[in-house]
Formats: sequence, structure tokens, C-alpha cells
Amino acid sequence: MQKSKETIIHILSWEELEQKDRSEMEELLLQSVRNLEPAYWVGVKLLEDCLYGAFCFHETGEAKRRLISAAFLLNDREFLMVVLKDENNVLQRQPQTDRGCGMEEKLESVFEKILKQGQQRTEDMEKYLIDMEQEIVGGKISRNRNRSIFECKRLLTVWKNDYVQFLNMIEGINGLEEKKKENQGPLLSEEVACYFRVYQNKLRHLTEETQFLYEELVHIREALDAALSYEQNRIMKVFTTVTTIFMPLSLIAGWYGMNFEGMPELHWRFGYIFVSVLSVLVVLACFWFFRKKKLF
Repeated sequence: MQKSKETIIHILSWEELEQKDRSEMEELLLQSVRNLEPAYWVGVKLLEDCLYGAFCFHETGEAKRRLISAAFLLNDREFLMVVLKDENNVLQRQPQTDRGCGMEEKLESVFEKILKQGQQRTEDMEKYLIDMEQEIVGGKISRNRNRSIFECKRLLTVWKNDYVQFLNMIEGINGLEEKKKENQGPLLSEEVACYFRVYQNKLRHLTEETQFLYEELVHIREALDAALSYEQNRIMKVFTTVTTIFMPLSLIAGWYGMNFEGMPELHWRFGYIFVSVLSVLVVLACFWFFRKKKLF
């Protein structure tokens, strides 16, 4: 597979693109972004002799909803990207023209960082969910877990939507390239087209992994609800057992508290001792019975 003799990649900020003396392709990108702002339109479309794409996704896994948004033009000779928002420089900034290596390597330097960040986030989330599930199974139950589960669910929902949109854009690049190739010849070089096909498979795997974690989180929530229900039932069982043990004592107290003249134990010398010993024996008998039945 032979690489192109000369390939060019530009990554500029929006301010740089507006202020510099623009080439024909840079002017086309500028007007395209103004017409289809990435904050409202995400995808890819065929534009003259190149592909125009725009994407927007969340930058970190924190609660802050900081975004990365960018747009690009791509053909067999040049890759031009304008970064509209990227506070932590997730996208590799390369204002100068890169020469001396193939377009495939240059695209990899831009897009692989996004993929690696997503893979790291899902690995960290998977480990966190495993630890959470292990604590729940081990009996470390806290009602604050519901808040943690809700936060994980929110993050996974955001990630899933971001990766699905990004995957749709990559699939659009491959689809438009195949369509263009069938009708008017290839738009991209073979190595670039091959790279996007491989990248699509990697991104699909990441999307499926995020969906798997989302479904796993549902199971953890069910396990937490079951554990909380079990704990509540155990406490109620203890209360019920204690109440049952003392019910015979209430009967004895009510029975001997009537004070009828004809009651044999009323004037008996050992009546008080008899009732006390009877009460203790009843408690011990009930306690032995419930322990034998493993009710507590």
C-alpha cells in the first residue's frame, strides 16, 4: 500500500481561522461551520470534492458539562480541522503544516486520542461498578448508594449518546466514501479509507462496552434494592420475634392482675415467686424455640 506523496493536516482554533489569510479550503470550512454549527448539527456530508464533518461530545467524566466541539474538511490530500471548544486540549493542536508522513498517521494522531480517552473512562467505570457490587454483596449497604448509582447512570447516558453520535459520523464517512467510489471514483486514499473502517470497528466496540456498563448498572441497582429489602425484612423479623416472646408475658400479667378473691395464688405465700419463675421459663422457652427455627 503506497502512501500519498504529500499530505497536509491543519488543526486551528476558530480565532485563528477567522483572522488568518484563508485558502479556498479554509474559506469553505469557515462558511460551512457558520451554516452548520457543530453545537446544533453533528454528522458528515459530501461538500464539493471533500467530506465535511462536525462532532461535539463531553470532555471529561466529571459533573461539569464541558464540551469539545470541532469541524473538519477531508479529502485525499488534506485534513483541515477547526477546534471550536476544547478547554483541556484533548484534540491535538498542530497549527503548522505536517509533512513527511502519511495521512493515516496524521488522522491517527487526532482521532486515537479521543478513542483512548473513552476506553480509559469505561475501564475506570467498570472497576468502580465492580467494587460497588462487591460491597453490596458483602453487606456494606448505604442509602447514599442510590445517589452514586444515579450519578453513574447520568454519566453513562452522556457517554453513550456522545459515542453513538461520533460513531454515526464515522459510519457516514465510510458510507459516503463507498457511494462516491461507486459513482465517481474514490474520494479518499485507500489507506485513509482503511483507517476509518478500522476506527469504526474500534468505536463500535467502545459504544457496546458503554451500553454493557449501563445495563450492568441496572443490575447493581436491583441488587441494592434487594439488599435493602432483605435488611428491612430482617429488622422487622427481629421486632416480630421480640414481640412474640413478650406476648405470653402480657397474658400472664393480665391474668394475674385481675385480683379475684377466689384466685388460688393471690394469698399464696410463694405466688409472686411462682409468677416470676413462670415468666422467665416462658421467655426461655420462646427464645429456644425461635433459635431452633433460626428466626433470629
